[in-house]
Amino acid sequence: MKDLKKFVSKILLISILLNIFTFNTCLAYGNIDRYSKGSILIDQLTNRTLYEKNPDKKMPLASLSKMMTFLIAIESIKEGKVKENDIIEIDAEIAKVKGSSYKLKVGEKVPLIELMNGLMIVSGNDAAIAIAKHIGGSVDDFVKIMNKKTKELGMKNTKFINPNGLPVYNLKEPSKPPMENISTPRDISILAKYMFDNYEKEVTSITDKEIYSYPERGFCKNNTNVLLQLIPDVDGVKTGYTGNAGYCLCFSMKTYKGNNKSDCDNRLIGVVLGTNHKNKRTQASMSLLKYGKENFATKNIIQKDQLIGKKYIYGIPEMEVCLKAQDNLYITCKQNENIKSEVTLKEINYPIKKGDSLGVIKYYNSDGIELGRLDIISENNLEEITFKNKMKIFLREHGF
Repeated sequence: MKDLKKFVSKILLISILLNIFTFNTCLAYGNIDRYSKGSILIDQLTNRTLYEKNPDKKMPLASLSKMMTFLIAIESIKEGKVKENDIIEIDAEIAKVKGSSYKLKVGEKVPLIELMNGLMIVSGNDAAIAIAKHIGGSVDDFVKIMNKKTKELGMKNTKFINPNGLPVYNLKEPSKPPMENISTPRDISILAKYMFDNYEKEVTSITDKEIYSYPERGFCKNNTNVLLQLIPDVDGVKTGYTGNAGYCLCFSMKTYKGNNKSDCDNRLIGVVLGTNHKNKRTQASMSLLKYGKENFATKNIIQKDQLIGKKYIYGIPEMEVCLKAQDNLYITCKQNENIKSEVTLKEINYPIKKGDSLGVIKYYNSDGIELGRLDIISENNLEEITFKNKMKIFLREHGF
């Protein structure tokens, strides 16, 4: 019976894959994600939103909550508050947690890093509680850390009540809707971008595993994120499901530069919330990735120290200031999207020091949306000048 279910599941996944990749590449924007209640797709490097559908709608996020639990665990290790090889003894409070499980038992002693694997790969609700108690001292105190982090990251529409995303029912009023962790597609994309920007290696070392095995516990399970099996460049991040939240997924995919020299490698990050079937969750996610990969490219449009132009103070040839780019500038643009630049310079007066900020260059598309900006700085010093040029400056400043 189990073999039959696996076979049927594989056939369904193949069907989804064929459906996605026979879509017309000119599919209307509004039909790209037909199954979720809310979704978003962003470019990690530039943070440009490539697609959105109800991106700020507040919804239950189910086990996507564990992304924040995972992040806090990573940062606690980095800050030396805990160690990844800390041994956590499992108590009754942890072992009794329901739902998707890492199968923890009372009295077991499990390293923190293995709990982090169980958290993200098999979505262990029990692992989330174990991590929370070890780092926060109590679940309630850990939740306070979670909510503090949302404020730090600018996740304005997110509120956590627990570290795993399980709904909390009022036993005195069982008919009353449960309390749940709440967020939005945009907020979750902010969290995912932060995780990849700062801890890519630590994140993908776990989220990119198709199978998790821990022989010491006799534990072996597939990653709940089926995109890992379907698209080789997918490397995360987290699935989620509750009755109210529906099937949810935060996903990431590496992209590689095309034929243009200015194109660069990068990553797409997407979120879908509230689909009514796991296969529709997969289809919505794959549609977004297909749309992003086929229609956008991230380019290194300006290189650090690139010459932007020259400026002559009061038009005096000897008073030349070379203007250069302070850093690399990357923008994400659609194929054949018209891009225009705009340079705004400050009033440039003598003296000038190398590295002084003298203005900004901005890039826009035809809709007037700003795609990127970069400071313009001085490449040279202009402090020691001749008496003759000092006199020219004095005369021009005084209207002669």
